[in-house]
Amino acid sequence: MSSSFVFSAKYGKTDPDKLYSRALNFIEQERFFEAKKVLKAYTKSKPEDSYGWTLYAFSERKLGGLEKAKGLYEKALSLDADNKAALEYQGELFVELEMPALAQANLEKLNILCPNSCEEAEQLKSFIAGTAVK
Repeated sequence: MSSSFVFSAKYGKTDPDKLYSRALNFIEQERFFEAKKVLKAYTKSKPEDSYGWTLYAFSERKLGGLEKAKGLYEKALSLDADNKAALEYQGELFVELEMPALAQANLEKLNILCPNSCEEAEQLKSFIAGTAVK
């Protein structure tokens, strides 16, 4: 039995919707290592889904892979420059990397996308202010 078959069977590679749901469940349980593995397979099967890349980056960031997460957020935003979740999480990464000007730029873009505010803008604002749970 080839290893690619085992991988496909284990992660349901033929059904991206199941992969995505599984990844969300892992993230909710803060099982970021498992989420990252599933999202790696998901983004291979759905490479144009910016939200898949966002969650992949988020999981990588939560595991401490800040530089890799940076590239994954860039990928997500290259697919959808208005992805509010990617802008929020990338802004949080910029705070963690001590790049406050870039975090502020993301917040400003979120404020444009959400003129009456939105959860992503509020979360990033509190993260920048140091009042959010990191």
